[in-house]
Amino acid sequence: MRSLSVPARQFKLASRAVALRGRSVFAAAALLSLLVFLSTLQLGVNGSEHRYFTDVGEIQNALPRWGTIHFTGYPQFTALGSLFVNGLRLVGLPPAAGASLYSALWGSLATGLLALLIFQFGVSGLVATLAALLFALSTSMWVDGSIAELHTMTMALTFAALWMGVRFRRGGRPADLYWLVFLSSQGLTHQRSFVFLAPALTLLVARHWRLILQKWLPVLALAMTGPITYLYLPLVDWLGSQWVFSAPGTWDGFWALVLDTKAERIVSVPGSLEALLERGRAVVALLNGDWPAPLWVIGLLGLTLARRVLAPVERAALTLTWIAYLLLSLIVWEGFVSDALLATKLPVIGMAAVGLAFIGAGVAQRWPVGKVAVGATGVALALFLFFGQRGEIVALTRDAGARETIAMVEGVRAPEDGRPITLVALWGNDFWQLAYAQAYEGRFPELNVVDHNADFGAYLEQGHHLLTLSRTFLTRPLEAWEERLGDLQLSMAAPGIVEMRRKGDDGASRNASADNHLLSLGNGIVVEDVRVSWWDDDRLLLSVVWRAQEATELDYSVAVHLVSQDPPQGPEHILAQADSIHPVGGWYPTSEWEAGKVVQDMYLVPALPETEPVALRLGMYRQLENGEFENTEMLSLAVP
Repeated sequence: MRSLSVPARQFKLASRAVALRGRSVFAAAALLSLLVFLSTLQLGVNGSEHRYFTDVGEIQNALPRWGTIHFTGYPQFTALGSLFVNGLRLVGLPPAAGASLYSALWGSLATGLLALLIFQFGVSGLVATLAALLFALSTSMWVDGSIAELHTMTMALTFAALWMGVRFRRGGRPADLYWLVFLSSQGLTHQRSFVFLAPALTLLVARHWRLILQKWLPVLALAMTGPITYLYLPLVDWLGSQWVFSAPGTWDGFWALVLDTKAERIVSVPGSLEALLERGRAVVALLNGDWPAPLWVIGLLGLTLARRVLAPVERAALTLTWIAYLLLSLIVWEGFVSDALLATKLPVIGMAAVGLAFIGAGVAQRWPVGKVAVGATGVALALFLFFGQRGEIVALTRDAGARETIAMVEGVRAPEDGRPITLVALWGNDFWQLAYAQAYEGRFPELNVVDHNADFGAYLEQGHHLLTLSRTFLTRPLEAWEERLGDLQLSMAAPGIVEMRRKGDDGASRNASADNHLLSLGNGIVVEDVRVSWWDDDRLLLSVVWRAQEATELDYSVAVHLVSQDPPQGPEHILAQADSIHPVGGWYPTSEWEAGKVVQDMYLVPALPETEPVALRLGMYRQLENGEFENTEMLSLAVP
């Protein structure tokens, strides 16, 4: 065996040393970013309504069920995510926490790959690591790395493709070409916006076009690896997954997912200069939300000034990357700032991080104390971003909205008539929270929880009590329900939970005595029954049964006052109130009550420990044409 010459041996040793340093840079950036994401990781079912969290609840439910999510189905993300989440369930990690950790690992991989891309250009390991860490600390990347979101996987594939594209340009090795094709195929299948990376990658590989033509067969084969992953979608449907989006088990449904680009739903070209400027201001505001404006502006300028470390083609490729995604951000528009737009501009911040690294490398080379100054500045910026944003991100990932919704539903009690209960929640956060709590926390097993696409009429015909969250009527008015179910009457089944019955079905209360009541309000309505109890440590629950002695065309509001003097002599004696514009959460006007109507109603009243209430007063009132108020008789109740 022929021994290597001294120069060849030295080159080989130097190459190994560079590769080892590259792996160290990757590991350091990945580990530091992972620690950042773990510090704000969302551990429970999502409760936030913020635009960053649009799809989180769907992902939290789909992955543990070996399911799929919305268009385009994201076969790689859901397949690998289901494997990961269900593997961790075996050791006791809840699915919601496992789904967040899955995203965090993709985020740390993306950060490590960005550091590796920067290091490949001859930037020192410290500067490359700090620049990549600053990207991980940008608001969008940090949030996406803390929750169950797929954008971190998109960034990992983006930076991996760029890194491999530069390697292939510089070395012309077939292995790098194969990796580039594989990563690009996976990236385009995973996220259609990956196509906007094509101009940059084309520039990087153009010099080796002859090699690409020579290797056309393996290149074609690797290009097909991405589309092939779509077979996962009909597979899980055929295997009976309980969480499958659309109908991938049918031919039409399968191709609808494969060919979908979401363009017709989220892409809109500005129709005027004014519209373009409006969107431009929105995108700039989002970038400023990720990083302070000077930081990302200087970073992007750094790409154009990096002549010493970048070949013109490489500089053009990186510049094309952020320009392409910035232009995409101007046409991704749904009439508001959506989660799609939040993700689209992420590569812009990524390329700004690369530019900052080039500026830092130039400063470190020019002045004797440059290395220390650059390192100290990088650490200071990282600490500034970390402590400046962590509180806000923790507030989002620890949002208690889901727990409040789940607690409301747990307040539903089994009806005296023994009939089954179906609770309808709108597809989205409401349904996702309840479906997760029921499946993975063992909550309300006696309820049949369905989304708003279910056949409600069939449930009513089967004798079910049909319930929904009171806030459902904000986006799906009562009229929409009546179009499907006929005339309805409402009552409260629990605080924040409304029961819908067809008119004529008064349930268990239909036999209430017309002569039995606690107070006649003097407006044709009587208080037939009332109970006061503690709902939790600082709220009272008032349950009241109204009965209409006669029909009225007038609409009365409900007054519920916790008072320190009974009767109160002024506003200072009203400690808290839970007034409602109409009974039943504001959704059932008294003008719709016919004679004999019995209505179950509930109110939660704040009762702070430091207050000393003497009574809870209940009644009705209405506003007269002259602006004054007409009050009915009031019922005073003891506070338990």
